[in-house]
Amino acid sequence: MNRAVRLNRLLTILALCASVAGCGSLPRDPEGTLQRVRGGRLRVGLVEHPPWVVRTSGEPAGAEVELVRQFAEQIGTTPEWFWGGEQQHLEALKRFELDLVIGGLTNDTPWSKEVGLTSPYFEDRIVVGVPASMPPLKDVAGAKIAAKRGEVVAAYLEQKGAVPVRVDELSQARGPVAAPDWQLEQLGLTRTNVKLYTEKHVMAVPPGENGWLTQLDDFLGKRRSQVKEALQREEARR
Repeated sequence: MNRAVRLNRLLTILALCASVAGCGSLPRDPEGTLQRVRGGRLRVGLVEHPPWVVRTSGEPAGAEVELVRQFAEQIGTTPEWFWGGEQQHLEALKRFELDLVIGGLTNDTPWSKEVGLTSPYFEDRIVVGVPASMPPLKDVAGAKIAAKRGEVVAAYLEQKGAVPVRVDELSQARGPVAAPDWQLEQLGLTRTNVKLYTEKHVMAVPPGENGWLTQLDDFLGKRRSQVKEALQREEARR
């Protein structure tokens, strides 16, 4: 077969591929999730994790719940909420009994190989802040710094040689505070250069449903700037 014939055959194959949506290059849903939820029900697993997902006496609240409501409206579906634990919900998601799981999940979840995860749509930077009347902290070793009781922040402070002061409400603190930077801003504190760690937040979808994942990813990518304000609104309500 000469070169010209081979070239013509290749061009024919490429044209055929284009006519059938790129020979499968477009994201597809083997289980048809995106097609099924449009005009129907969106089964959402909720893991309580304020201010991302907040349990109330009525409809659920929280920054991620707000995002899901907006997303559902955009694609023409109705959210159906299911409360439960992370393990329970991600097991159900893995077996296609749920369409989406939210609850402050991060991209380092051990479930990352079992379910689909969106791209990180918000970074929680946990840093130390101080009142405006205090000079910036250059070294936290030996410094007493407030942290929310029952959260991992205190352990990171100890790693840096600080003395964590565990409090029920950060608004009670009168000195330095370790918290997400959006919360320090809300508390009127000045952020220092002392960074403890970063959490990259994601949502979870069933495995292999790439069309569904792409649709959600595109939506979240356009809402990044709204997340901080949503978190601050939820924190103010508590």
